[in-house]
Amino acid sequence: METHFAFSVKAILGRDHFKCASVVAGHKGLKRLVKWVHVFEITEVRENLKGGELVLSTGFGWKEDNNLFISLLEQLIQRNVSGLCIELGSFIDTIPEEAVELANRHHFPIITFNKEVSFVEITQDIHADLINQQYELISNLEDYSQRLNKKLLSIDNSFEILKYLQQYLGCQLVYMAKDEQVIMIPAVNEIEKEKLLSCLNHSSCMKVISQPVYVFERRFATVHLLTKSRDFGEFESLLLDRTATALAQYLLRELYTEEKRKAEETEWMLEWLQGVHTKEEINEHLTIYKINDNISGAIVLIVKLQENHHLNTDITYLNMMIQNIFDQNGYFVFPVEKRHLLTFVLLNKEGEDDWKHRTAKGIERMKKILKESNGATFQIAGGKYVRKLDHVDESFKTAQETLSIQGKMPAGDAKHFYEDMHMYRLISLVHKHSNLQSLIKEYLDPILEYDQKHNTNLLQTLKVYLACNGSKKETAKKIFVVRQTLYHRLEKLEQLLGKDFMEAEKRQVIEFSILAHEYQQTILN
Repeated sequence: METHFAFSVKAILGRDHFKCASVVAGHKGLKRLVKWVHVFEITEVRENLKGGELVLSTGFGWKEDNNLFISLLEQLIQRNVSGLCIELGSFIDTIPEEAVELANRHHFPIITFNKEVSFVEITQDIHADLINQQYELISNLEDYSQRLNKKLLSIDNSFEILKYLQQYLGCQLVYMAKDEQVIMIPAVNEIEKEKLLSCLNHSSCMKVISQPVYVFERRFATVHLLTKSRDFGEFESLLLDRTATALAQYLLRELYTEEKRKAEETEWMLEWLQGVHTKEEINEHLTIYKINDNISGAIVLIVKLQENHHLNTDITYLNMMIQNIFDQNGYFVFPVEKRHLLTFVLLNKEGEDDWKHRTAKGIERMKKILKESNGATFQIAGGKYVRKLDHVDESFKTAQETLSIQGKMPAGDAKHFYEDMHMYRLISLVHKHSNLQSLIKEYLDPILEYDQKHNTNLLQTLKVYLACNGSKKETAKKIFVVRQTLYHRLEKLEQLLGKDFMEAEKRQVIEFSILAHEYQQTILN
């Protein structure tokens, strides 16, 4: 189907008013399209012509001045005029050889009338057909749009829209989505596909028109039409534009449906995390994902990203990557995204013996991805491992508590699992329900006052000595002092804390006090 709001110069030469016309130059340009006919007798084109006009002239404007004629010819060529028709006899008798050479060089048709003709009748004749043609094409365009809109009500994939356009025009269609998906209609082999994709970048091998598909000012895809056999005109461009609009409407509908589904899924997941759903409701929901009963337990992971931190990695892509990581480590993964918190319910589809090892392995890979995302600041907290799916809320609550405790732990003391917090969980509990400060004051004040007064760090020595279970050799090595210096410090600790500070019960309270002090210092900072 060749459809243009225009005729070729060659087609116009077959009309009755051109029986006495001769083509004297630019024979190779007779395929140029004529969108309008314009009588033109001046020698300065300026903005009077827009391109695609067939110019009729008696030569009155330049008469016998060949330089003026050449100047006008150059302007017409530059303005992409379709051709020049000159009536000989009234003001000029011949076309200069220099003008013929210029026209041939640019494939610009020059046509002469060898006797007087009526420019009015020529314009009326051609314009009437052009207007009728435009009316017919507009009717065709409207019919196409109505049929396309009807299709939108029943189709369930965008391929049907693309196929309809391709069949209507009968040319090659290439659809390139944002995710690099490429659809060819009709389908071609890989070699031909590469050739067509190459032609999109080098349109000299084929005629190409393209139209992007936008949804909310965001480009989702581009539709290309390619052909060797004909030129594309305004009608094809309008068809392509209407098709792109229909695709945008379809994609918008799909996005809305997907967002609605996601919102409903998120709401259900949040209710699950809050302990709203029964065991039966959870099992029924999981059948949608074809998850069988071979689930041995679950753990909730929370990833907290720094607020307003710009990630190089798209959040959706990040979710997919994390899901893939834990899927490879033996888990079904259910993500819940809320602001700067990413929550993942991990359902264990393998044994219980190594669940923690597999989860820790996944966390390490996840940390690497997050660090590569523009060095994003983040926390990762794992809740309590639960064996029943209707107890997932316990894992979620303990993951939240782990997240809270992490923010109060000393820098560098990285623990991701609730069950690894041990003493910190006790400190947090005591902090909520009693006065930690009085305990710290009773057991650590003498050391804290001594360190402040003498600019020493006896507290650090005590912490390392306790961690080394009283090994003087190991302690001296870790704090980088000679044995004699350590002995001197231990004597001072005995003076301040009492000689019994390494006895079991007192030692446990001192260790607890040191952690509580660090916990409080982190809160204050």
